[in-house]
Amino acid sequence: ECSANGWFSVRGLPALTHLDRIYLNGLHTLLPFSITNKTDWTLDIALSATPARALKFQRHNANWDSVSAASRKAYVEVQQQAGSSSNNDEVTLRCKAETLKDFCEVFNQIDGVSSIILLPHETVELVLLVEGCAPVVLGTELATPAATSGAGDEGGSYFGFVSSHATIAFKATAAAAAADSGSLAADTDSYGVQLRSSFCRSVLEMDPPTSRIYLDDCAVGKPYERVLRVRNASEIGLDWTMTVVETTDTTSLSSLQLLDADMRPLSG
Repeated sequence: ECSANGWFSVRGLPALTHLDRIYLNGLHTLLPFSITNKTDWTLDIALSATPARALKFQRHNANWDSVSAASRKAYVEVQQQAGSSSNNDEVTLRCKAETLKDFCEVFNQIDGVSSIILLPHETVELVLLVEGCAPVVLGTELATPAATSGAGDEGGSYFGFVSSHATIAFKATAAAAAADSGSLAADTDSYGVQLRSSFCRSVLEMDPPTSRIYLDDCAVGKPYERVLRVRNASEIGLDWTMTVVETTDTTSLSSLQLLDADMRPLSG
């Protein structure tokens, strides 16, 4: 999409953006986008977001740099209303969770930028980072969803999505020579984004709800079992594993097996 005066264009970050299915886990979701200078002059583009604490920009991100070209093509899923191509319609973006889970959060905390210099007709890729605890920061009160699920005997608590809103602004200033020559009709140019983000708590429930598993009065040489049920209590998909991390007798580890409902071993 082009800026107000056509100096630059932004790809990958529509004016009305809905960033969907963000894990409310305190980590960052990465959204790559690019800016192209469409003029014959050097542009200084200021990047800002409100609230600033929840959003940041990076020119280089080690996590994103490590993603293969093939994975990059499938990383962002774009959903637009059927039959609509208007700039007034919100575009939904979903970042692939399978890629995000391999990122190191340390790289998301460093090297933020607030402006970039674009040479004539140059394109620069940036990364927008959205913090996974943003609903509180953005002023959207996040109450703990505790409505009882209507899924029959599933029971438990239900953790749905909450939304928050932010404003992103790009303001471009041309080199002094361009302004002095009168080549540009205005002194500055701008592009704005209204960003709506949907967050969800990731919650697993276990039945029975206990942190200890007991197998009492076991006879040597006989197999015993304890059945546990794990339920995803949230509206967002979860990857989970189960492993034996503590035992009073290390020699008994080989005799413990974790199986799913189809009697297939669970990998740690």
